[in-house]
Amino acid sequence: EQLATEVPAASGNRWLDARRSRLLLTLGQTAERSGEAEQALLLYAESNNSEARIRRLRVLERLGRYQEGYELAQAALGQARESETQALGRLLPRLARKLNQPAPQAVKAAEAPTYVLELPGPQSVERAVAEHLSTASTPVFYVENCLITGLFGLLLWPAIFKPLPGAFFHPFHSGPADLYREDFVRQRQAEIDACLAQLDDGRYRETMRATWHAKQGITSPFVHWGVLSEPLLTAALSCLPAAHLRVCFIRLLSDLKHNRAGLPDLIQLMPDAPAGKPRYRMIEVKGPGDRLQDNQRRWIDFFCRYDMPVEVCHVRWQPTS
Repeated sequence: EQLATEVPAASGNRWLDARRSRLLLTLGQTAERSGEAEQALLLYAESNNSEARIRRLRVLERLGRYQEGYELAQAALGQARESETQALGRLLPRLARKLNQPAPQAVKAAEAPTYVLELPGPQSVERAVAEHLSTASTPVFYVENCLITGLFGLLLWPAIFKPLPGAFFHPFHSGPADLYREDFVRQRQAEIDACLAQLDDGRYRETMRATWHAKQGITSPFVHWGVLSEPLLTAALSCLPAAHLRVCFIRLLSDLKHNRAGLPDLIQLMPDAPAGKPRYRMIEVKGPGDRLQDNQRRWIDFFCRYDMPVEVCHVRWQPTS
């Protein structure tokens, strides 16, 4: 409680205020763990952080202050990002039931085609499926969160590493200090727009290849050099349509912290597919007893709504004799 009173007021400096919000969230979590629910509520309310908003609502629910929580949750819906909206979608129906209010109409997430493979194992489920499905003409790559984000990192390299005040404090940053702040995109909007414009005129392929060679080995928050090999880059650029890359990149930019994860484990590239047919498919792999996580569900829903080929493969191990 004493520490909480020593937190300075908001200064108007975007970097300091972001650090202040994070500190208030941490102090709120500490108070909550210590059983000081009222103190936690005050700290969460002062923090301009989406995680703090959700935690505040959960504390109100535990305290039985359902009306207050319900009103705050309704107000938060209008400004919430996808990840926060998903959490609110679970909280609001519970609060509504406590208040005898009609539950809000939930938007059903789109579901990808799902199938089961029975394979020899146990072993790495992703590698087992990749080996089973891969052919010489339609190779399967184990990429998880490294391909779409890697292509994003290559194309938007100038915007990501723009030397803005408060972004870099020494030469050894792996990425800008404000990467996950809500004003990250706004501070670089012109550079981001210029990068994305290359998807409209075809220049993006050469830009990505040139960046791959020029920046090879330099640490990036998005490019994992050990996964994004030159053959994979070349094959992906020939098979993934620019329109699909554009919508994926825009979704990444809408919430970099949460959307950079949850992408499918595998991608199968089909360069010789007939005209008009998809030249790739993404495959999320689930082993025995495993299920989709929230961020994976959000990506799958997104892919389905944009008619991007995605599947969910459940693995069962063949019985041993």
